[in-house]
Amino acid sequence: MESVEQSSNLSRSILRYLCLLTALANGFGNLLLVLFFHPLFEWLKVPFPQDLPTFFFVAGFSFTMGVLALLVFLNPEKNMNLLIVGILGKGIYAFITFYFYVFEKLHWFYLPFGIWDAVYVVIFFLFLIKLLSTDISRLNQGNVFEGLNRKQTNKALLIIFSLTGTGRTGMEHIKAGLERKGYTVDTKNIEPEEKIFHFPMTFWDFVQIVIRAILRRPTRIKPLNIPSDHSYDLIVAESQTWLVGISAPIEAMFEDPKNRGIFEGRDVAILTVCRGAWRRSQAMMVRWIQKLGANIVGVKAFSHIGWEPSRILSLWFYLIFKQAGRPRILDGLVQPRYGLSDDAFRQLELFGEDLAQRKRTVICQQ
Repeated sequence: MESVEQSSNLSRSILRYLCLLTALANGFGNLLLVLFFHPLFEWLKVPFPQDLPTFFFVAGFSFTMGVLALLVFLNPEKNMNLLIVGILGKGIYAFITFYFYVFEKLHWFYLPFGIWDAVYVVIFFLFLIKLLSTDISRLNQGNVFEGLNRKQTNKALLIIFSLTGTGRTGMEHIKAGLERKGYTVDTKNIEPEEKIFHFPMTFWDFVQIVIRAILRRPTRIKPLNIPSDHSYDLIVAESQTWLVGISAPIEAMFEDPKNRGIFEGRDVAILTVCRGAWRRSQAMMVRWIQKLGANIVGVKAFSHIGWEPSRILSLWFYLIFKQAGRPRILDGLVQPRYGLSDDAFRQLELFGEDLAQRKRTVICQQ
């Protein structure tokens, strides 16, 4: 889809110029601070640094971070590893600033610098993901790629874990498109062994899921019991985005060596559903599928209905009230409907049709 490609190019350009912004801020800002800190501190009533050499060292370190960001701006692909240095440097500076502000009564003057660096930890991280996953934008342009030249059975397997039903509904529309073009479609729902992965959920269940998503801790799932010699010529796998990563049950499926045979030497398509941030979770899905020896024939990602911050508020309130459109007092801000749009459903059905009619010319290595 042209809009996806344009969006990808725009986001790359925005991230690149954000690197230029911090390069200028770190460079000129620290230079001005070193030259004029005396009148500035007097004006703002900031205590003078007791150790001037250390003060100048920190300013020099921050200036170096600006040079680093400038090198990334000038040639992102060549200097992407510098983003890792930037993430560590700005992350350490932000942590130390917050720590001394909270526990050692550091003057408020230093707090904005810590907030700035904390924000840039996220920006550098997102830019690094984008630079490392240039193939994801190509995959997500809406094209269906050539399939493996192996026996055509016109049978597809949908592998689903959908906590609130958004992913399941999306997969049902892919199924409709496949069946319209002559496919027989089976569905395999991943079943976690831990009871916290269900909806509706308690607040404590939700907290545990969030913490585990942050730590990237998978769960345990029941065996899929799908033999390696199955008759499906197409697998479609779906995942939600959980804190900029794939869901724990889907990750557990990929990590189990017994499931490699499901994907190896097969055509696989991927669906990612999310509130907004789909790129990293989709990249994780693609990398896992490639690692398992499958041939990727299609990739799709769709966000929930709405705009930010409406989407995130709608998600949180949906998890709290277990239904869309609540609380009523926030009508206009909270979406009256939860999940994907009708246009997304239409595109998913067309995606299913295209998958069913894909060319099969890639030589299978098995």
